[in-house]
Amino acid sequence: MVRRSFVCLSLSLALLAGTAGAAFKDITDENLAQAAASLDALAIMEGDGTGNFEPNRSLTRAEFTKLAAASLGVGDATAYQSYTLFPDVLYTHWASGYIAAMVKSPDLAKKQIIRGNADGTFTPEKPVTYGEACTMLLRMLDYTTADVGPIWPNDYVVKAQSLGLTKGAASHGVNDPITRADAAIMLRNTLRTPTKGGEKLYTALSGSTPVENSILLATPETDSSLQAGQLRFYEGGQIVTRPAANSIDSALVGARGVVLFDKTATSKVKSFLPEVSERETYTVVRAERQQLVTQEGGQIAVGRKVPVVVQGELHDYIEAWYDIRQGQKVNLYYDNDHNLELIAVDNAFVSGDSYVWGVDTVAIPKGYRVERNGATIQEGDIQKYDVVTLDPSTQTALVSNTRITGVYQEATPSFRFPEKVKVLATEFPVSEKAAPTFDNTELGKKVTLLFDVSGQVRAAVPESELSASMNGIVTATTENEVTVQLFNGLTIKGPVEKAVKSVAVGQMVRLSQDTNGNLRVTEATRTTTNPGDWIVSRGVLGSKPVAPDVQVFERVSEGGPLNPLKLEDIKNDVISGKNIETVVTDPSGTVTALIIRDATGESWVWGLVEGASEIVETRTIGTKGDPDYKEIPIYDYKVKITTLEDGKPKTYTIDVVDQVDDLVGKPTPLGLPRAALSNTGEMNLISKKPVRVGAVTLQAFDGYQSVKTDAGVYPIADDVPVVVSRTNQLITLRQAKADYDAFVLYADAPLSEGGRICMISVS
Repeated sequence: MVRRSFVCLSLSLALLAGTAGAAFKDITDENLAQAAASLDALAIMEGDGTGNFEPNRSLTRAEFTKLAAASLGVGDATAYQSYTLFPDVLYTHWASGYIAAMVKSPDLAKKQIIRGNADGTFTPEKPVTYGEACTMLLRMLDYTTADVGPIWPNDYVVKAQSLGLTKGAASHGVNDPITRADAAIMLRNTLRTPTKGGEKLYTALSGSTPVENSILLATPETDSSLQAGQLRFYEGGQIVTRPAANSIDSALVGARGVVLFDKTATSKVKSFLPEVSERETYTVVRAERQQLVTQEGGQIAVGRKVPVVVQGELHDYIEAWYDIRQGQKVNLYYDNDHNLELIAVDNAFVSGDSYVWGVDTVAIPKGYRVERNGATIQEGDIQKYDVVTLDPSTQTALVSNTRITGVYQEATPSFRFPEKVKVLATEFPVSEKAAPTFDNTELGKKVTLLFDVSGQVRAAVPESELSASMNGIVTATTENEVTVQLFNGLTIKGPVEKAVKSVAVGQMVRLSQDTNGNLRVTEATRTTTNPGDWIVSRGVLGSKPVAPDVQVFERVSEGGPLNPLKLEDIKNDVISGKNIETVVTDPSGTVTALIIRDATGESWVWGLVEGASEIVETRTIGTKGDPDYKEIPIYDYKVKITTLEDGKPKTYTIDVVDQVDDLVGKPTPLGLPRAALSNTGEMNLISKKPVRVGAVTLQAFDGYQSVKTDAGVYPIADDVPVVVSRTNQLITLRQAKADYDAFVLYADAPLSEGGRICMISVS
């Protein structure tokens, strides 16, 4: 599962490919299901009241006129009901108000959307033809015969087709009747098409400014973390939750479109108007760091920074690819230049069938694979209170043992049936399925929360029945608060009774909570025995499987702060067991977290380092004028390092306990622990000198990735700082290669020990 912070509310995405016919049981086509659902929410085009849409039934001229009027904002035609404009449409006719509105409303009359027959009749019960429908839709968009052409209805049909009004509808002859399915799709297309003057018809249907280019991610029916009346969208690179004025059909989930708001409650969503789908949907064979392998499309290249919505959260692809599993559906969204701009993963199972093992009645279906943290286990390995989620799309039972124990501090609206709870000083949403499990808990008492694989609370258990062991890494401290990233993937932030010293940042701790709600951290025990070598590419540590999303931390000095690593940053395929300090496993023996000792080179930052000191106060001894009077300056010691980040120099200042005499007044090429850059308090600082490799010329470089030396070919670190020795200025390797011919190379270790070029000097 994705490692996530639970300072914010967790999300759960579901059914991004859409559920065709979720509202209308006689619709199987996704495009039609979305068009019908959108028009239904706007009260433009509804079903027959029995759950059917009757997509294949033809429409009369009266019915299509009503649809056109409603699409232009005529929701109530009562004001026009008393008019009789055509002899065959008396004021008692059910559609007389809509027909009259088209002729009598000042805004609609000028469009000349409807006209009667040559004999003065309207023939309201006659089936509307393809040519007539195209004509009315074009007139709704302010097109006239002068814009379209003189030959009716052919010119109107051609124009409608060229504007995309008929895209997705069935092909017809100009005089053929159209069906309700055709009408729904053509009306949806028309609402999304600008008028001749560039206006947008859907603006008149929204109570506040519509939100364009939105993707509907979830409804309460597809995401149990959403409360009734909530919808979740992807907009402008962010996930947004909005209130809904009425039920929005799950057939629209996964569509890109326009959010329309209620006319009365203008902050609430009235409907979602989808565009004709340009997304591509695939079934995953496997996900890799740089591509998706699919059943339908072969290999699809994916950039590191492409946003991915998976398990309800937004991440870059490089941080989430391992959460995309075989058999899952993925929706790929592209911009106008066909650049991949978003991947949304179908995670429908998360919102439904999850059970607490040994408590709920559950049987894993025959043929299902049982998986915990990415590793296959046996059903007998599942323990009581594990949460099991059944995923029918991949026939997998996903087992989670994520849990926390803390004081049940707050709940809304009721602590026995909550929608939101506060435990361990952190708020969590509670689904309706999980809420009844709080019935045996008490506010102020300790409780254990159980989470499913998506990070949602699935159940609550009194601490007397079950208590969680919570180890993790301190990531931040203030005078009153501490933040701990737990090895189970949760991040907890809360108050402390006694300030945690800043030197605790980056240290492994055990987390607990006292009865007053304050967090406590104590030093956790490390593993000391050699667990065997870690083969990164194979995902094994000795004989143990390693979870695809294993948390990795590196320590470069005894007692020093831990630096978090990403798997893709570990260039060495084998990490020796002697360099592995601590191994964290789940109950099935899968490795979920590792602490390694200075084995990758990624936990050092290289640059020009300089020490400095300043007097922050002066203390006195004795009385001024007395022989024993003294003034003692109190110094604040700092170390500054200037390095390159994204090709630009950046300086960090680190508070240190004692002055580093060798660094005062002279910038020196050195390496410092990367974890020190984010430490907010004083610390004992170690440094590392680079190894001089030798001088080379420009011709020795193979691009920017490696360089040939007398000792062999060294890889070059990303963003390697190049020092202009005369000025102590840092420049990029690209700049250096443009202006210099001679280069002195420095490595972080000998080539035989996996060293790489970490600094370069030019003059």
